[in-house]
Amino acid sequence: MTNLTHTSEYIELKHRFDLYYAEKLSPILEQNDKVRKRYLLSFILLFCMSVLFYPYLLYQLYLGVVPKEYIGLILCASAAVVMLTCGPVYVYKKKVKPQIMPDFANFFGTFSYIFEGKIDDAVLQTSDLFAKYDRSLGDDYFTGVYDGVGISIGEEKLLTVRYDSQNKEFTRKVFGGICILFEMNKNFKGRTVVLKDKGTIGNAFTKIQGLQTVRLEDSLFEKYFEVYSDDQIEARYLLTTAFMERMLKLRDLYDGNSIQFCFYRNKLLLAIPTRQDMFEANSFFRSNLNKKRIDLVFEQFFTVFSIVKLLKLNQHIGM
Repeated sequence: MTNLTHTSEYIELKHRFDLYYAEKLSPILEQNDKVRKRYLLSFILLFCMSVLFYPYLLYQLYLGVVPKEYIGLILCASAAVVMLTCGPVYVYKKKVKPQIMPDFANFFGTFSYIFEGKIDDAVLQTSDLFAKYDRSLGDDYFTGVYDGVGISIGEEKLLTVRYDSQNKEFTRKVFGGICILFEMNKNFKGRTVVLKDKGTIGNAFTKIQGLQTVRLEDSLFEKYFEVYSDDQIEARYLLTTAFMERMLKLRDLYDGNSIQFCFYRNKLLLAIPTRQDMFEANSFFRSNLNKKRIDLVFEQFFTVFSIVKLLKLNQHIGM
């Protein structure tokens, strides 16, 4: 991700945030850190038990004290111990994130927060931005208004699920990253999908039911993106020269990652893949008052919200 921390806007906003952090966020994080220590103690105890449990069990199996026909039961017990060990991490995260993340996001606008929330599957599937998937998992979900623009932000993981002959489940990640749904300041009825360019052969095999390929005059945009729409005129109305230039800047902002987007029902859905675990203000193994982590989350929010101004979604002008 391109560094935005040297811009005057960032520096000014970061100064205001530091004051907000000291007054509003720090007391909450201090309380959360006391909770963290209790859950960390539970984790350590369970972990120590598991470290002692496995060697003992294997040794008993080796001596023949435990019959081999109980191996399946042993494996189930082992899996249960692992789940118990991970339990404090999950419960802690579920308990403290709803206490801090709404206030964190509300520094930027007016937002509500749902732990493990996600953007509606119907929206994601209709966008045709993703390969077919069977399961969607949400992590952090924010919805609200930033700079006059309605916006929903979901940290999403989309998976395909397959089973072998013994009914053992296998999953494959189709998408991992953030999906951002914007309310647009333009009215349109059709659907326009913009995918990353897959080369001549890849594009030839890409078909979206009900949509046609749209050719645009911007050769640089055409180099990186392939456009499909059910309305050629409306697609050009949305993808103005100025908007395409801004979208190329956005692509650069995220280091040229495979950004894709879709216009549908007066909304813009943006899909940005990332390996970064976003919006993690609360750490389990480190103090919640670690300012480096807080500053990283602030930078992540700033970069996401900068999309609104970069694409000029907050201005009621021709795009």
